[in-house]
Amino acid sequence: MKSVLFVDDEPNILEGLKVMLHSVRGEWNLHFACGAQDALAKLEEAAEPFQVVVSDLNMPGMEGDALLKIVAERQPLAVRFVLSGRLDTPNLARAGAVAHQILGKPCDPHHLR
Repeated sequence: MKSVLFVDDEPNILEGLKVMLHSVRGEWNLHFACGAQDALAKLEEAAEPFQVVVSDLNMPGMEGDALLKIVAERQPLAVRFVLSGRLDTPNLARAGAVAHQILGKPCDPHHLR
């Protein structure tokens, strides 16, 4: 079963992802972190490494690209996604430096799966 961590600073976005991905709970072990600091704690607490980490890019405290850089160092085999509503040229450049894939918000559920 794939272990996937979703990170966003907006609780409503995380709740929407939970609802949207309810059908894959039998295939994916879903984890949700509200912000980068919560995500870092979950990385430390996890019994096994995450196979996938999906993060928003623009978050207060620590931006998603900084978080994904830490993920790359601590869990180098994790596939890193950026899921962001602000994908202008500077943000795309930041995301592209640390993410394997970049998805825009809102994201089609089928595409995200």
